[in-house]
Amino acid sequence: MGIKFYAHFLVEQPQPRGLEEFRGVVELDGQPRPNKGMKEATRIIARNFGRAQQDVKVLQWARLH
Repeated sequence: MGIKFYAHFLVEQPQPRGLEEFRGVVELDGQPRPNKGMKEATRIIARNFGRAQQDVKVLQWARLH
């Protein structure tokens, strides 16, 4: 069973799309590493979009209860 989070983030996409904004619920297969916060969110989102971490900026990240 996955763990659900609310995420609001920006992803720099290749041209011609450029910067795209996303927000909504994301579901993870496991528990993120403790005390990593936004850095962990950025790593996970970048991996899922096939982008480098520097291409992702997380604006909000919160676990849903």
